[in-house]
Amino acid sequence: MFVRFVVSTDGEDHRWLTGIITEARLLRDRGQLAPYEEIVLENAYAWLNANLPCPPFSTSGWGAEAVSWFKDAAGPSIEKMWDIVALLEEHDVVVRLLRSKNPGKILYEDDFQIVVYEWKRL
Repeated sequence: MFVRFVVSTDGEDHRWLTGIITEARLLRDRGQLAPYEEIVLENAYAWLNANLPCPPFSTSGWGAEAVSWFKDAAGPSIEKMWDIVALLEEHDVVVRLLRSKNPGKILYEDDFQIVVYEWKRL
């Protein structure tokens, strides 16, 4: 099973949704986070950067349609994502957890995640 955290409400097409890391960064860049929230976010980013391989988005030529999904074995990384979810929800951002056994055509895979072009239907 794979999971992906997205910003959306039910019924929106999953292929056009923003991931929560991007959405949290946008909140920070717009100056909408309190100083302690910025620390929480930076700590989550630092942990993820230190413990989760970074797929080669910038050098792959995949385009904006390629998205990451966590493997369910990525427990500690998923726990860090819940920290980001809590921060977004404090700012009334609706977060949805998507689950799929086969989210799309796999472009990249490591021990914790896959990057895919998502299918039209999950």
